[in-house]
Amino acid sequence: MGTDPRMSQAWRVMLATAFLGALTFWILRQLDEEQTSSLAQTRHEPDYYFVEMTRRTMNREGELQNVLTAENVYHFPDDDTTELAHPHMEIYNGDPNPWQVVAERGLIKSDNEIVFLQGRVEIWRVNSEGQRQFEILTSEFRVFPKVQYGESDNATTIRGSSNVTKTRGFRANFEHNRLELLERVRSRYEKPPPA
Repeated sequence: MGTDPRMSQAWRVMLATAFLGALTFWILRQLDEEQTSSLAQTRHEPDYYFVEMTRRTMNREGELQNVLTAENVYHFPDDDTTELAHPHMEIYNGDPNPWQVVAERGLIKSDNEIVFLQGRVEIWRVNSEGQRQFEILTSEFRVFPKVQYGESDNATTIRGSSNVTKTRGFRANFEHNRLELLERVRSRYEKPPPA
């Protein structure tokens, strides 16, 4: 009994088709894995995080320059940024009472030179009795901790014991306890309540 040449040909075609189908499936699967891997690398997902972080920075003389605390800290490797939840900075300049700066959110870029504070930002100092001398309310505040400087271009309200000042943008020189008000400055005196 001999084999039918047409049957032999049909089997070869079926085997070749099955082989090509399996090869196509394998190639598509490899491409899909590469694409998934590539997407995973470009996602903005944290590679590590901290809960209740505190960072202390000293100056060249070994004195405390600033303290940065945050409820949560997330580092993102795709752009090397660090996001802060409810950051609080204390900025020291030799005075016994440091400047206090709190915000809803914060961002530190890869060079670690600037802390971008976002949302509602409050800045204040207390006097020797522990009472706020004044408070500054703004948003989108940039702090340069190494040079003890900060700035905002946004609307700002400064409240003292007997006055309220509004401005569009300001600069804070924390080292020398100075504020520079930039635009549209308006101030109002408020008579303090009788003691």
